Amino acid sequence: MNYSAIWSIGLLASVLVMPAQAAPTASELNSIISSKQQSQAQAQRTQDHIAELDDKTNETVSEYRALLRENAVLTAYTTQLAKQADQQQQLLNSLENNMANVRETRMELTPLMQEMVQVLTLFVQQDIPFLWQERQLRLAELNRLLDNPNIIVADKYRRILEAYQIETEYGDTIETWQAQLPLSDADKTVQLIRVGRVALYYLTPDHQNAGYWDNSSRSWLVLPASWLPKVKQAYEVADNKTVPALLALPLLETSVYSASETQPQEAL
Repeated sequence: MNYSAIWSIGLLASVLVMPAQAAPTASELNSIISSKQQSQAQAQRTQDHIAELDDKTNETVSEYRALLRENAVLTAYTTQLAKQADQQQQLLNSLENNMANVRETRMELTPLMQEMVQVLTLFVQQDIPFLWQERQLRLAELNRLLDNPNIIVADKYRRILEAYQIETEYGDTIETWQAQLPLSDADKTVQLIRVGRVALYYLTPDHQNAGYWDNSSRSWLVLPASWLPKVKQAYEVADNKTVPALLALPLLETSVYSASETQPQEAL
């Protein structure tokens, strides 16, 4: 707003309306004009100061609103971080508890695994001696695993369970292979026939003689000639030379032999 023009107009109007007898002198008029001009200049400075304050106020309000928005964002972010930190702390506590449980389980599992290998070793020693070398090597490997600190407990336990599983599966299969008679001093290769875990037989290379493992005496015994065709049939089934059939084999008891047959004798 042009305050100079307003004051000039006001000053001129006041001079014009003054009575003739009260007309001021030139000196008084100059003094009045000077006073009015000073007042006008002060008013202009005041107005400029007000405008400057108004601009600063608007700027401050804008900054304040921006700070409020930033504070709201930071508050929400801090709240989210606090939730995440709480969840991570809970997870850390859970992991620490699990680690403590793992340490305790490892302490309990180590003697258990040792006992499992000992039981399996005793079982194999007392079992019929099929695949003797293979099974002995498996047991030796299990003992090496138990003594190896570079193998974690989980892997050790898994390998022991695998060994148990393999031993279990032997009871559901029939197979044949060539080898020397295990646990025998005879240096002679024969055809061994395993029927599950029930019995272990052998056929000589010329298929003219057969025998079986007597687990009660831990020795090999010769079968009577009357059982030779049955053992040959078991061999053909195990070797996939004929279709599976119901096998009538000796149950390794003297009662299966007739009175006219010769009792089993030690062989080889």
